[in-house]
Amino acid sequence: MNNVTHEDITVSGWSAVRLSNEQLEVTVVPGKGADITSMIDRATGTELMWRTRWGLRPPGAMAPPASPEAEALDRSGGGWHTLFPNAGRACVEQGVEWGFHGEAWLAPFEHERTDDGLRLTTTLARSPFTVVKDIVLDGDRVSVTETVTQIGAHPVDVMWWQHPTFGAPLIGPETTVSITDCLVHPDMPDDVPDTAPPPRWPEHRPPGGEPVDLSRLTAAGEGGSRLAFLGEFEAEQVRAEIRNPALGLGVDVEWSVDDFPYGCYWYEAGGRLGYPWYGAAHGFSIEPATGYPSGLARARALTGTELTIEPGETKRKTVSVRVHHD
Repeated sequence: MNNVTHEDITVSGWSAVRLSNEQLEVTVVPGKGADITSMIDRATGTELMWRTRWGLRPPGAMAPPASPEAEALDRSGGGWHTLFPNAGRACVEQGVEWGFHGEAWLAPFEHERTDDGLRLTTTLARSPFTVVKDIVLDGDRVSVTETVTQIGAHPVDVMWWQHPTFGAPLIGPETTVSITDCLVHPDMPDDVPDTAPPPRWPEHRPPGGEPVDLSRLTAAGEGGSRLAFLGEFEAEQVRAEIRNPALGLGVDVEWSVDDFPYGCYWYEAGGRLGYPWYGAAHGFSIEPATGYPSGLARARALTGTELTIEPGETKRKTVSVRVHHD
């Protein structure tokens, strides 16, 4: 029997629910995108999620006018987000701005308890979708299953990513990353497609830079900043293994290629000296993705990897994170 306890708590002024079993403790904030803001390995007491340096702002916190990216990031406390119907750069779709990382991660969700977790629901305002998010604890695994239904009258293109970000102490100079065999595509900062054949994992050839081994991370503040897109996986089920042998601790991020054909690799270790990290961030994310690069308009124009959802169509996708002790 999967014994999950529910506890109503408050996080930075937000109503939240703490889910616990013998192995894990997970905090969900329904009013802020149904984010998973904390994931603790109970055996060691280790917090696995990365948090922004300013943390989750209270619901009524004021912020000065800013770009779409800045306005969205001001509201980010880190953790595990749902990026839908856009991911990354803001764009204009259906006559309205779809902001940085889309709407779902900022939307308020209603929630109800289930035997093994939570069911959370919302209706988006800037796109014609309802979203149901099922968060399930099962032993050492957390699964997030999202179901979206298109309630409009004509086809709509979207991008859909899951964004679990991990931080110290799991992420450090001893940490290694492995993943199902795949190709590594560079970012296209100037919106010019790369014409060179992409290398295989773990080699990354960033635009204008030296090759990087994506399987090795570094210490905080060493100046690294990486963004790459993984695709053409050699198996139907993808598993990214993140391990810190110094801690004897790791996590697996798992998904199916049918749900998410791509993955975004994001790592920040002090390389971005200006806003928002100022050289002080140290976080790592493998993000299952329906398309790339960031921003729906760019994905449509540069790679043709937008996802089209028809009127009345329902789509369901799952990502899980499993905790390992070595």
